[in-house]
Amino acid sequence: MDEYRSLLAEWYSECPSLQAKQVYRRLVDRGLKMSYVTVSRATRTFRRKKVKIFSDMAFLPGEEAQVDWFHENHPLIGKICGFAMILSYSRYVFIRFFSRSSFEFFIEGHLKAFDSFEGYPQALRYDNLKSVVIKREPLTYNPSFLGFARHYGFEIHLCNPASGNEKGRVERLIRTVRESFLNTAKTVKTLDALNDGVTEWMQTKNDTIHRVTLKKPSDLKGLERLKSLPGIPWKNVCLLPPALPTKTGFMIFDTNKYSIPEYLIRQRLQLGVTVTRVEIMTLKSKVIATHPRSFERNQIFLNPVHRTFGKLSSQAKRERILAIIKNMGPLMPGFLDENQKAGEDPYHTAYVIFKMLPHISRETIYSAIREALRQKKPFCKTLEDMLMIYPNLERDPVHPKQTSLLQIDYQPRSLQEYDHETPS
Repeated sequence: MDEYRSLLAEWYSECPSLQAKQVYRRLVDRGLKMSYVTVSRATRTFRRKKVKIFSDMAFLPGEEAQVDWFHENHPLIGKICGFAMILSYSRYVFIRFFSRSSFEFFIEGHLKAFDSFEGYPQALRYDNLKSVVIKREPLTYNPSFLGFARHYGFEIHLCNPASGNEKGRVERLIRTVRESFLNTAKTVKTLDALNDGVTEWMQTKNDTIHRVTLKKPSDLKGLERLKSLPGIPWKNVCLLPPALPTKTGFMIFDTNKYSIPEYLIRQRLQLGVTVTRVEIMTLKSKVIATHPRSFERNQIFLNPVHRTFGKLSSQAKRERILAIIKNMGPLMPGFLDENQKAGEDPYHTAYVIFKMLPHISRETIYSAIREALRQKKPFCKTLEDMLMIYPNLERDPVHPKQTSLLQIDYQPRSLQEYDHETPS
């Protein structure tokens, strides 16, 4: 095989991943009569994997943060998507779990992380996420994410393909989350409870001495020179192309149907999707319907206000008022459920709140409901006391027998009469 070594070296320089079988076939095609075992032994030195050497990456305070997604199948919640961001200098971490990893959730993770950090670094590092870069040759960024980056004014740093070591800090963070948090969170039943648990885990993590820096990330974070958050935050709404509603008065998104007012059935409308709601707008960006976003499939969300049934029965009116109050905000269904558990009629409670709307703003009512839930007092009386609503009490008029008693004349006295008095 000595006379073929230069040829083998040339082949392996062109393709280092050549297998011994491939080399054997090439040599057989050239008329070599030798066993496969001999060829395998001769190419062993060429096929030996070379040890990769990595250099430590050093960062200045506030220079960069590393970002990535990770996915898990939770036994009770199902598929969850974890958003991870870590400040490269201080190793201060942020983790948030979502039900999806689409673009609006990607942006929501950034916004939550920026609020947690109370700022953001000069640059953010990513791998080949489709939410950031559409293709590498030629380099084409996601235009929506590019607008987000320009709004906040941070640079986008991309890792080289197949170079996970360039964002090793966030990779290590994800491994730690799996090994020291998710392994004990298998009995958590809701995504909100899971996020509450990871928030507590993050606080402990950030207050623990890091194995490399030998300092607490929370202490080093004070040295981070982060950029201040802009006065106008990013509106995280993902706009979809305009489309015609169905003939039955629904807009379809993620296989779910969301109702619209009947008079708009023949108009092209646009959907604005956030992580919690679906907004239906006209082409002039006027919101004409809002629904809570569902992550189930083939569900129908009908707002009774969007349908006219002629003269409604009393029960139909009660149902319509209940639906209107439930759609006031994400806390309303929970408040009405707790109100029913407390022994009150949710229809009556919805009617009481409905009667408040002409006199009190929705924001004020919603704040009172949030406070009632916090105090664990989901009662109508609690809302009335908070909003200072009392029934008008009609008082009986006074009718004395001697009406002259109501006509009292008072003659004022001059203050000079008291000038000559001596103190007693």
